[in-house]
Amino acid sequence: MSNIQVSVRIPPQLYEKLLAHTNAVGLPKSKVIAQALAQYLEVDKKQQPSSLEERLLNVEQRLNRLESSSQTDETPATISPVEINPQPSPVLKTPPLETFSFERPIVDETGSILERVKGESKSFKEALGEGIFLEMVDIPEGTFMMGSSPTEAGSQVCEQPQHSVTVEGFFLGKYPITQKQWETVAQYPQVNRELVVDPSAFKGSDRPVDSISWQDAVEFCDRLSQYTQRTYQLPSEAQWEYACRGGTTTPFYFGPTLTGDLANYMAKRLYAAESLGIYRQETTSVTAFYPNPFGLYDLHGNVWEWCADAWDSSYENASASGKPCLSSQQETRRVLRGGSWDEDAYHCRCASRYAYHPQGVGVSQIGFRVMLMASI
Repeated sequence: MSNIQVSVRIPPQLYEKLLAHTNAVGLPKSKVIAQALAQYLEVDKKQQPSSLEERLLNVEQRLNRLESSSQTDETPATISPVEINPQPSPVLKTPPLETFSFERPIVDETGSILERVKGESKSFKEALGEGIFLEMVDIPEGTFMMGSSPTEAGSQVCEQPQHSVTVEGFFLGKYPITQKQWETVAQYPQVNRELVVDPSAFKGSDRPVDSISWQDAVEFCDRLSQYTQRTYQLPSEAQWEYACRGGTTTPFYFGPTLTGDLANYMAKRLYAAESLGIYRQETTSVTAFYPNPFGLYDLHGNVWEWCADAWDSSYENASASGKPCLSSQQETRRVLRGGSWDEDAYHCRCASRYAYHPQGVGVSQIGFRVMLMASI
């Protein structure tokens, strides 16, 4: 009988597992993979486990049996050769959403709390392994005015002109990526570049990861996408600002000013009529302060957050769709949003934006959060 050419589409994780076992066994790749997959396909589909981890364990157990039998079995593989095409499996839909509740304050120009408003949002939790989860909040579609008016205190030319943007629904990380989340994903298989497992200057598992370059953040998204089979990305800056505002039009989602009790920033510099606050000079836990109207935390201060966009010095040619402004040039500066623990309130406004080199590392003021389109 003539040999059969087979094109196999398998998840990258399974492919890497098979390759690793091939090297350990010392047999030709085609023989090990062909026999392992043949055994896998013979299993009754009704009994196949649902999770990727269980499927990998199942295949690994069969590979172990293959290893023990290959010591004496010299019979050629019955399906040969096998052409492996290590492409991602079809993207998975998001898990069912769960509702969570929160409370947020609204302040006046003095920073005094006028009222406390209760809110609800929906989210899902992505399991990263080792008991670590990534919580993604459902951000509804909508239209908003992006940027700042010339009369807003601290307004910059790069935030103008204000323009209407309509964004599709998406999911955004409830918090900036934390150090424990980073450490977990940084140990996933590499996609394009290596990642330092513990890069942060200020240590703490629930603090945001810091000292992250734009390229590192993109690699994190790539590894997370490969692991989950969902397309995680950095948000566009339009998505970021829309999510940050949460339907508000004031400089901050708390109101017309910011205080050291509401966010981690250089509160010893005043923005409006608020009192002087504390300058902590380091990052804090991502749960230390109040959320915004969508139930998102730390969009003002703590760490600057990378966006997908290439930098443009104004909004003269900005898109009205909320899509990122992309560039294939590695040297092109990228957009940062939200301010940091080392910035005054002017730089922590909803409209504030900054440009930085995508390869810049070792900056303890920079982190990121991730985005997932709701249509996925």
